Amino acid sequence: MLNTLKIENVALIDKVVLSFDGGLNVISGETGAGKSIILDALSFVFGGRADRSLIRSGCERMRVEAIFNNLSDRLIEYISNELGILADDEMFLSRELDLNGKNICKINGELVPVASVKKVCQKLVDLHGQSEHLAILDNNYQLEIIDLFGNSSKKILEKLTEKIDELKAIENDIKALGGSESEKQNLIDLYSYQINEINDAKLCSGEFEKLNEEKKEMQQYEKINESLKACYEANCKNSFSNTAVDNIYSSIKAMQSIGQVNDHYARILDRLNSLLIELEDINDTVLTDLTNNVFDQERFDFLDNRLDFLKDLYRKYGGSYEATMNYYKNISEKLDNLINSTERYHQLNERKNELLEEIDDIQNQLTKSRIASAKNLISKLQSELRALGMPNARVDVEFSRIPERYSYNGADKVEFMFSSNLGFELKPLNKVVSGGEMSRVVLAYKIVVSVVDEIQTIIFDEIDSGLSGNIASVVAEYMARLSLKKQIIAISHLPQICAMADNNIKVEKFSDDSTTHTKASILKDVPLYEEIARLMGASSKNGLNISQELKEKSNDYKANIQTSYK
Repeated sequence: MLNTLKIENVALIDKVVLSFDGGLNVISGETGAGKSIILDALSFVFGGRADRSLIRSGCERMRVEAIFNNLSDRLIEYISNELGILADDEMFLSRELDLNGKNICKINGELVPVASVKKVCQKLVDLHGQSEHLAILDNNYQLEIIDLFGNSSKKILEKLTEKIDELKAIENDIKALGGSESEKQNLIDLYSYQINEINDAKLCSGEFEKLNEEKKEMQQYEKINESLKACYEANCKNSFSNTAVDNIYSSIKAMQSIGQVNDHYARILDRLNSLLIELEDINDTVLTDLTNNVFDQERFDFLDNRLDFLKDLYRKYGGSYEATMNYYKNISEKLDNLINSTERYHQLNERKNELLEEIDDIQNQLTKSRIASAKNLISKLQSELRALGMPNARVDVEFSRIPERYSYNGADKVEFMFSSNLGFELKPLNKVVSGGEMSRVVLAYKIVVSVVDEIQTIIFDEIDSGLSGNIASVVAEYMARLSLKKQIIAISHLPQICAMADNNIKVEKFSDDSTTHTKASILKDVPLYEEIARLMGASSKNGLNISQELKEKSNDYKANIQTSYK
């Protein structure tokens, strides 16, 4: 239920904090005092249209906060699983809007889209007067209530879910086998082509790297050739100066004269001899490389083409040799399964067709169950509407089929149909019902479905519009009955409803030297009797006595229905 509402800088309201009880909460006040502003603020925080014109004059932004508690397990699960927001039995909802149109919504401190706020609040609140929040006008909600109101729909839906899950699993198996015969043949053709393409490529592990290295070396042909030539000439073939070999020979000759003196000089001589041998071997190698370093254009073109081919092939099948070969192995297995899957394919399709027939039968059972449930709901609803002063009101539920063959929710679409006047045809509820009629339709509807409906809070915007006399008293009694199971928040001008409230809030407008403000206060005892008397149009002492008597009579009525309810 809605526990606390905090409104800041909305129209005439600079700051108001409202606390609500779990029963019947009635907001009253003079016309123009700001009661409708509270409804605008509620609509805003529940995900309604963001209207910058509502920002209080001279302020940069408006903000509305709502605290709900005693959340249902289903709603807690929805917030946690669908929105990924930590939730318990209390929820903190906030929304603010600035003059630039920046809109910020939060649930339990986490930023969420407006659409998510709407979905959550549709499971929490019926805001009469704002059709976007009025659950009774939502076709999916109507169908959900019909199912909850019936006795057998739940079991049928469970059976339907079981069959659809099995059907989807079989469809996945069929898809893995290639789908239909034509789809299967297409896959066989595709896999065969890809296998042949990979086979014809004659791939080898490490081939791309080796060829790439060879190509890079050929691209450096001139640089390599010049370097080899320079190295060879510096070592042993230079007509302008001594070469490295010449210099080492000279060093060896110089050391030979002292090589017998001691071991130290002998070791130097040995090292010079080793160096000469190594240098001569290097020169032989360089000369061989220089002789063999011939640029082969045909080989270069082959390398270039082969590398481009491998790049394209690897790109198609995973990006590398290993990925391509894994893909080759995978599709080879798939191709083998496809070629040998005819019998399995026919078995799966046979079971699929059986399941579709079973699902059709279950959905037909569900439709029959829903029609029976809807008739029971309509009968009780029309009975309540007659008691609420609508003797000619007729309600019906129109069934139609969804375009898909099946769904987890069955094959039905429903539309609540309504006519309030004798001789007029039934039309969709949201197309024909007036504001005053809708209030009583919702009230009657909520009384009927209160046992199964999980929405906790119902907000009525002037449900008493156009009501008076005995019907006003009947509506007040209905609201009292409904408030035993639901939290009711109502803006009202009727003394009967005001007297029946568990919590009375008065909205007043006042001005200071510079601006106008709206405030809200809780009424009890004498201030409450005065407000009831004002609504009755009797402000005298006698009027206070009458209002006190009305309040006491209302308290007695609530005590009696509470006893019978228990």
